[in-house]
Amino acid sequence: MSTIHGTFSIPTVLTRPSTACLQWSADGQIFFLSKTAVYVLTPERGVHSITLPGADTGTLYPDIRYFSTIIDCDPRKAFSWCLASKAFGALSLGSLDVGLRAVVCSPSGLSANASCIAAILSANMDLSLWHSVKNTITGEWVKMCDVPPLIAEVEAPPSRSEDEKILRSQMTCLSWSPHADFDVWPAPSLDSSFLATGTRAGTVNLFRFTGSSLHHVSTVEVADEWVTHVAFSPWKTRKKGESQAALIYGTTSGAVGAVKITQILVLVTPALGFCPMYNIETRVDKSEHLLFPPVKAGITALACIHPQRHAVVVRATPGVISLWSGSSAASNLKLGWAGHRYIRLTTQNFTVGSSSLHSVSGLNYIAQEDALLVSLSDGTMHIIESLKTEPRLADASRVEGHTGIGTFTSEGVSRVVRTAFKRTDRPVVASAAGSRADVNRVSGFVPFDGATSAVGLWIQEYVHFFAFSSVWYRVCGFNLLCSLQAAEIRAKSPQNEFLNEISLIVNTTKASSSATPLHLLRPVFLRTKDLLELRDALIEKLLKDAERCPPPPEVQMWPGEDLPVATMSHHLTRSLKTYLFGCDVLHSLRLKLAVVDYCWRRSKGISQNKFEEAAQHLLQIISAITMRILCRHLKAIAPSLQDSDAPFVIRIAMQSGLLAAPAVLRADAARLVSSLPPALSGTDKQKAALNQPCLACGAAVDFAGGGGSHTVCPNGHAWDQCAATMFILSTPKVRTCTGCTRKVLIAPSEEDPSEAVLPVPAQSWVVEAFLRAVNRCLFCGNNFAVGTF
Repeated sequence: MSTIHGTFSIPTVLTRPSTACLQWSADGQIFFLSKTAVYVLTPERGVHSITLPGADTGTLYPDIRYFSTIIDCDPRKAFSWCLASKAFGALSLGSLDVGLRAVVCSPSGLSANASCIAAILSANMDLSLWHSVKNTITGEWVKMCDVPPLIAEVEAPPSRSEDEKILRSQMTCLSWSPHADFDVWPAPSLDSSFLATGTRAGTVNLFRFTGSSLHHVSTVEVADEWVTHVAFSPWKTRKKGESQAALIYGTTSGAVGAVKITQILVLVTPALGFCPMYNIETRVDKSEHLLFPPVKAGITALACIHPQRHAVVVRATPGVISLWSGSSAASNLKLGWAGHRYIRLTTQNFTVGSSSLHSVSGLNYIAQEDALLVSLSDGTMHIIESLKTEPRLADASRVEGHTGIGTFTSEGVSRVVRTAFKRTDRPVVASAAGSRADVNRVSGFVPFDGATSAVGLWIQEYVHFFAFSSVWYRVCGFNLLCSLQAAEIRAKSPQNEFLNEISLIVNTTKASSSATPLHLLRPVFLRTKDLLELRDALIEKLLKDAERCPPPPEVQMWPGEDLPVATMSHHLTRSLKTYLFGCDVLHSLRLKLAVVDYCWRRSKGISQNKFEEAAQHLLQIISAITMRILCRHLKAIAPSLQDSDAPFVIRIAMQSGLLAAPAVLRADAARLVSSLPPALSGTDKQKAALNQPCLACGAAVDFAGGGGSHTVCPNGHAWDQCAATMFILSTPKVRTCTGCTRKVLIAPSEEDPSEAVLPVPAQSWVVEAFLRAVNRCLFCGNNFAVGTF
């Protein structure tokens, strides 16, 4: 029998089955799209800053639990297209009953708190951007802006009519690409992603996020009919500084084409600052040849998958899955087939509502099985196997990839979903019948554990069919409860393979992706028991080559020009953010620390001690690299340092010069001390800078041997320290890491410096610039949640 890991009930109206109904963000959150709201759920595992109440004794499947919040959209503020154009073709039926049509998530790191941005498209073809203000997990999501309806037509030629402008602005679909990787170290701190939208006029618009709204980059005319679907392929680095991807689009006639997008890094010279500055040059080329010709059926889903790192375009129409693969230049990566393949789905008669003509609610490639898992809204699963050699439908005759309840076939996985429905849905459980009239409607399906795809996650609704009468409509109309299911759909990998999967995640993920550990390590956190059983092998694997870190690059000195402090602060923040969060080695170390920290929190006795030792070792390496980056930046601005900067600068120098520090770090600290201006030199000055008064008794708290997260004054008063600056947390508002729970001071906003008050010793432009750069945890790499300490 399949293992059910968790179930979560969501009170909502009926959903619209699609591949966009359920999707993961790069912050490790699941976005569920209903008609009137977007539900944001975060798995509990890996989150330690807040806790869920204990599971009820009646909870049958408490293995996976979720934090939840909601994006509540107001449909009353829909744009009136009839005011802009009186043409009948420009009217929108969505204005009569405004609901939500689609939601996509940006790459992580674009918002002010380094999290994702949600772009929500309504049935009225309105586009709005949303972000979390203080806490992405349980906090409020607010609207950043309503994207102006005619944003893509601002620079339209005068000859273009108003009606044409309206049609070219009415968005019907959207997709947000990941960040491009330019193979540059450190990864530049800039947005290299695109938001693509299709329109009723047959155009595709490309937008770039600018910090508070969208900037129109390009418009491509691709068809003379509606563009109904768009999807990005992953970015490929052609050469250093150049990355390329394809935007796949589908139209109302079923035709599918591609637009090639090339991004090139252009070095800004001469540039003021501490690290190289880049601009991005974008080239857009439409392919003249269609990937799929028109058909007499509408597209229900469109995706681009990558078996053997080779692009395969997937088009879903009622009852048929169409595949396209081009020829590959690299012979060792070439698939065993090219051109078109058409796979006709078969009806699986589990319920009276079963049909292969239902719309697709999930398209997911499972690399371990080399199979494409197709989910239909009738609750059946269809598997297309052998994508690398010759695609075909996996029927019951296949005996491979045993899941514990049958073979990994279409019927086998469908039975998993059907069994989970019978065991978890209350009306079915209460009736103890689970008849063919009880339909498990699946509106969205995604893997819970990423590429391993051993656990599926889907939204199911209970629908009971009677005769085709008013009784059926009453039953369906009042079914206001969906449930989020998580269950095993195939056998999990053996422990030795699991260890290799962990190593692959922590060693090969690029910092340019900006994905958080909560997202990347979700399949790892799911197998807690295996992690603890693999203790020694896991620690050895994670600590292997951990100390082989390339030295930080030399930071160029700040020019002696008389420039405003605000200008210097801006460049210092940008450079620190680039070096601290654009380094692949630091990113890998943070992922390793997140795994070890998770195991330490869930182990006991000897195992806990060993995980703690491993965590301390990784912490020392991360701290040493961070301190070297800080020392080199402080040395670069040494001539501009002032008296108010002394407490922070001297703390960094003294902490880096401790005997326990690595020799290379002590050398950087010595160079920093030798470059300090006379105002910051002298034994008395440096000794005074290391002390901060106790908030309770006023006694001097000595930080000469600091570096920890807590400190105690001579009279026994204990205080938490800022994990970034090592100052006492003497302000009620702090940022808390959602993963390791370390606390960091809030940086004053450049727009409103009064919104966050720093302790007196930390009131320095250098500290403010550093805190603005630390938009994520320096140690585990997760996002912060802002709250009262």
